[in-house]
Amino acid sequence: MIAELTPERLQDKDFTVLTDFNVESEVLLIVFSGVGLGIGVPYFEFLNALNDYKIRKIFVRDNRKSWYHGGIIGMGDTIDETLDPLRKLIKESGAKKIVTLGNSMGAYAAILYGVLLGADEVLAFAPTTFANWKNRFKYWDHRGHFKYLKNATIKPWKYYDLLEVPGIDKPHIQIFFDTDYRTDRAHAEHLGKSLDNVDLKRFHGGKHKVIKNIKNSGELQNIFSGTFERLQQKK
Repeated sequence: MIAELTPERLQDKDFTVLTDFNVESEVLLIVFSGVGLGIGVPYFEFLNALNDYKIRKIFVRDNRKSWYHGGIIGMGDTIDETLDPLRKLIKESGAKKIVTLGNSMGAYAAILYGVLLGADEVLAFAPTTFANWKNRFKYWDHRGHFKYLKNATIKPWKYYDLLEVPGIDKPHIQIFFDTDYRTDRAHAEHLGKSLDNVDLKRFHGGKHKVIKNIKNSGELQNIFSGTFERLQQKK
């Protein structure tokens, strides 16, 4: 279900997309939640960290826990089916510049949807950038979170390697990751070593939960401020 953001709807699992357009801004941020803790439904991420920013926002979560390959409840049952409803929301927001944001599985979605929706900027924390067996074997990544791919009835193989998605070279993509954690480094460099529009932001410590270190250090606010201010000043 899609609705305007309220405290009550944040706690209601039936709401998969919440909007906040009640500010004057040309910048729209679309936040894609990760899989969460593996119990219940995914929570809307980054809410508190974004409270002070006067930009328009859309918060999205994948209750099917399928890497968004099972679509977004209320919008469609596949990634492709969700694109037109999301474009309609973007138009409704009145924004001219789009940022997508996510952590882990949500970062994968932020990159993919950022490309498909024509975003200006993508902020991806510890993203997975491939799920196909060829690259999982190449980079020796056999982590358990790939099991969630099975939750999608239709397998969108064309999106299993983000490097192969048409338009991946268009938006400015910032990838934040623990460079000492081999698997996340492999996913980041899978894009960063091939694309000039990808900025690799290396941190030390935190492994796949590097976002916690970035938050605790105060750097997350610098990242948000720098990105939003740059877009607001951009003609």
